[in-house]
Amino acid sequence: MERTRSQSGAATVELAAAIPRKSSGMLAKSSSRGAATVELAAAIPLLVAVALVMVTLIGIALGQVVAQGAAREGAREAALSGDHGRAVAAARAALPPGRRADVAVAAVAPDRVRVEVSLPVGFLPGVPAVTVRAAAVAAVEPGPAPAPAGS
Repeated sequence: MERTRSQSGAATVELAAAIPRKSSGMLAKSSSRGAATVELAAAIPLLVAVALVMVTLIGIALGQVVAQGAAREGAREAALSGDHGRAVAAARAALPPGRRADVAVAAVAPDRVRVEVSLPVGFLPGVPAVTVRAAAVAAVEPGPAPAPAGS
């Protein structure tokens, strides 16, 4: 800061010297003003992709839970009735409406039955569906088969 002496001898400060000058740090700061916007614009597609992957994984997990429930229902019906057709119908009834699945019933031993449900899970068009599989095994109940529901 430059000081000058007036005729009275008092020190005065020149106005130009009192105004701060831009340093090289301020120049760097002003030139990086749009960097945050550019970084955010680059990060948004990544965040959207991560969100889609998370939704897909949650959907696959939900499909696994649904398939396991259907397999258990089919195995229970096969163990109680001994009728494979009723077991397939019970497994399909346990699925949400409109959901297609492959249901297979097989006797794995004289006293055991196994029901396997294969359920395709797909979310994005153009991406092949993932097939989740679940199986349940039940012991065949002795005695006469119960009457079908609704009779």
